[in-house]
Amino acid sequence: MAGNRCEGVVVLDLDREQQNQTQLVDRRRQRLESLGTLSSGIAHDLNNLLTPILMSSQMLQREDPKINRGALLETIQQAATRGAGLIAQLLTFARGGEGTPVDLDIAPVLKDMATILQRTLKSNIRLEMSVPDALPLIRADETEIGQLVMNLAINARDAMPEGGTLTLRAAPIHLDEERLFSFTQLSPGDYVKLEIADSGCGIPVDLRDRIFEPFFSTKPRGQGTGLGLSTSLGIIKSHRGAVEVQSEIGEGTTLAVFLPTNTPNN
Repeated sequence: MAGNRCEGVVVLDLDREQQNQTQLVDRRRQRLESLGTLSSGIAHDLNNLLTPILMSSQMLQREDPKINRGALLETIQQAATRGAGLIAQLLTFARGGEGTPVDLDIAPVLKDMATILQRTLKSNIRLEMSVPDALPLIRADETEIGQLVMNLAINARDAMPEGGTLTLRAAPIHLDEERLFSFTQLSPGDYVKLEIADSGCGIPVDLRDRIFEPFFSTKPRGQGTGLGLSTSLGIIKSHRGAVEVQSEIGEGTTLAVFLPTNTPNN
């Protein structure tokens, strides 16, 4: 203010800033929930890896010329290496980046997450995967894509308490004007289609429009925050993508995510 003259105006969009902060907190909270699920499976694997390490080290303490010390040392090294790999995967997911998009081939990410996911599945759930060695590049944050896959997969797993098949698929796809009829927020072009399907009980028609609402859950009280799918939708939107829900009662549900490739016409 110069005298009584106004030199400029500063506008703060506090509502948008608060919304962004709320979404960030929700994603972190949901990531912690996923970590609780993952840690139980990984703890079981680590316990299995510690057993040969302890047994081999005990045998090495014996002064027995018949003991193959080289083989025992190799066993210890292999088990320790696998254990370090498990911890590295868990730490990568736990640290989480907050919005650092890069040109990303999500095929390796999907395969890594499938390896982690396998450890959380009960023996009555079979994991099937159809992912090529490479996919077209998308502009994406690797940690958020990993969280997206884990959220959708855990939701699919929980839909099959009696067991079944969890399927993870990914492939390039071109969406034209006709195919985009149900996706008003997308433009024609090339996309990567990610599908996670379960053979569970299916979603009732009257609930399908609500599954992405924050804190909405059909699980018993105390089993989850109800943030998994709403967080997933936020990640999808931040990557300029869309999601399609297909479900049949008694047959299962498929969630198809469409993410635009990093090409000039996209």
